[in-house]
Amino acid sequence: MSRRGFTLIEMVVVLAIIGMVMMLVIPRFPSTEHENLKSSARTLAATLRYMQDRASTGSTTYYLHLEPGTDTVKVMEAAPDSGEKEPADPLLQQRPVKEGIVVADVVIPRLGKVTEGEVRLDVGMGGLRDFVAIHLRSSDGKFWTVMAFPSSGKVKVYEGYQEEAL
Repeated sequence: MSRRGFTLIEMVVVLAIIGMVMMLVIPRFPSTEHENLKSSARTLAATLRYMQDRASTGSTTYYLHLEPGTDTVKVMEAAPDSGEKEPADPLLQQRPVKEGIVVADVVIPRLGKVTEGEVRLDVGMGGLRDFVAIHLRSSDGKFWTVMAFPSSGKVKVYEGYQEEAL
């Protein structure tokens, strides 16, 4: 008498193969707007922290250029001729904000809320000069806030639109 079917071992092997294929395929799916926004906020915060570390250890000044209302965020390095140049560090050459994520506004107490034009944050050996809050917005209207504190050198990320330091 012949029996047809699968043994338990065969089924487990097939499920294990399917699981491994899923582990390779799922991370390659396009990310959502919310994930892009969250990732952009965290990357921007990490970039600010890294700029502060590099400035203090390398005796160099860096500039973070932000254009509120656009997705333009760029890091530049102080040049010997008092100008600016592309940073030599490859980590600072990368784009910290993903495409489609907009710098909604930048809040600096001495300037107020800047919603258009260009803002340049100077990061020298002493870190940032002023407290800054950078509000990032996705196309679906959600916000994340990046806050940098000059006294402690800390940079924090908050979900939503935060007006004041928490």
